[in-house]
Amino acid sequence: MKHPTRIGAIVSETPALNQLVQRARELQEIDRTVGEWLPELLRDRVKVAVTRGDTLVLIAESAVWATRLRYEIPELLEQARATQALAHIERIQVRVENPT
Repeated sequence: MKHPTRIGAIVSETPALNQLVQRARELQEIDRTVGEWLPELLRDRVKVAVTRGDTLVLIAESAVWATRLRYEIPELLEQARATQALAHIERIQVRVENPT
């Protein structure tokens, strides 16, 4: 009887999956970092969607929270520029989460 293959082995042997996992880890770390910069009232209502070139895209759970988040953009850009991993960020886009 053949033993099941561990998922870690499959990921490490498949370059596309390995890249996907690495990117997910990077975004998770960026999300954690940005969350620390946000005022407490926004932390559970905002998440990082993606980084694209010099742009960080954030998702707010509603239009109200997106508006509140936009007031924080200058401070967030300042924090990003002071962080090695995000020093290249020059713009922050805010989007509203699609209702499910």
